[in-house]
Amino acid sequence: MKKIIKENWITRYLRYIATWRKHRKIIKELNGLTDKELADIGISRWDIDRLIWLEEDETRKGRGKK
Repeated sequence: MKKIIKENWITRYLRYIATWRKHRKIIKELNGLTDKELADIGISRWDIDRLIWLEEDETRKGRGKK
């Protein structure tokens, strides 16, 4: 029983790290755009973090599609 719990915890942790790295990469790329470029795609600079993590937050709260 302890082995199963430990593997699940490790799996969740590794999945979180992978997701965090992917999100950070996207956030860095978006922050590299100018305000005009961001406006062209319909977002503002202060929306970047919220938009990138939105799906993850909704999924974790049980409101997402996953």
